Amino acid sequence: MRILITSVLLLYSFNAATQVIVTPQLRPGIIQKQQLWDMVLSNTSAYTTPGHIEVVLGDAVNGHPILVGVGREMDVPPGITQINASMLEPIQYTQVNGSYIIEPGPNGFLPLGNFSVCISFFRHEHGLIFQVAEECDFIEVEPLSPPQLVLPWNESLETQPNPTFSWLPPAPTGFFTNLTYDLDIAELYEGQSAADAIQQNIPLLHQSELTATALLYPFSAPALQYDRQYAWQITAKSNGNTVSQTEVWTFTLKRESDIPKIRTNNLPYTRLVKSDQPAYSLQVDFLKFEYFNEAGDSTWNIAIYDLDDRTLERIAFSWDTIPIHMGQNLINIDLSNNPSFEDKHFYLLELANSRNEKWRLRFEFRREEGVE
Repeated sequence: MRILITSVLLLYSFNAATQVIVTPQLRPGIIQKQQLWDMVLSNTSAYTTPGHIEVVLGDAVNGHPILVGVGREMDVPPGITQINASMLEPIQYTQVNGSYIIEPGPNGFLPLGNFSVCISFFRHEHGLIFQVAEECDFIEVEPLSPPQLVLPWNESLETQPNPTFSWLPPAPTGFFTNLTYDLDIAELYEGQSAADAIQQNIPLLHQSELTATALLYPFSAPALQYDRQYAWQITAKSNGNTVSQTEVWTFTLKRESDIPKIRTNNLPYTRLVKSDQPAYSLQVDFLKFEYFNEAGDSTWNIAIYDLDDRTLERIAFSWDTIPIHMGQNLINIDLSNNPSFEDKHFYLLELANSRNEKWRLRFEFRREEGVE
């Protein structure tokens, strides 16, 4: 009996002398399970402390647990130790609230919303487990930047019976594993919205598990018909699980002779917009745009990319001779003799100012002799 009391007193004395402090390092932009394990452990004792870490993702309002993760047993040396998920593998996850959709894998995505994150350290000693530290924080899991459609432009008139469909991947791409795409094309009937056409109509084409971000309309698929309007959409998937979808865009197949003629340099100026989805513009022989220089920059910082080039080639173009003023700038550049701009190609103009803002314009370039 005396030995048992002595052992308990020694254990209590050791437990009192051992202190492990948990400091979460939950950075903005957290979207995956593995990011929940970024933390610092501070062992203030002079001894190595064995134990394990548990992370509980909970409802931000009521604190009810949603997902529980348990790392492997580890030894925490005296001093400060930087911790991440790779140091604690294999991590066992248990979903305790079925109202949320959470990917089962260790690198799966977290659900969107506001959550509490409680990190606890449990010390192992003489076959017993004691919780010696807990720290909670709050996170917001925001939507990812979805994939973005590029070509054909929304509400455009296409003359090629087998057009090329292209899009940009969701961001950040580094967070995805085995990223693939589904392409859906459906005919748009009178009185329907583009979204209804995709959701309700029988697909004219459904291509799944695409790994590239462009696809030529297959010659083996049902032929697109002139004077009919079509809707299309891209669904991005990671390991077979849907990540996000694009907007639904439309296009109409037209014969070249049915497209009205447009005279050069009579088109209006198109305003640059601070958006990832700038509007479509038609530019004939001249590049005409409006930019309001609120930042007061004295030089242009503009890049133009050929969207018909799969490598998104940057067009060589000098802006040194074009003045920029505070306030409104109306730019009208003659490109009729510039061989870098090809007829019926689509381009993206991107301006970066001193405020780190990006202003964009997407346009189709036409040469007057080829315009009807």
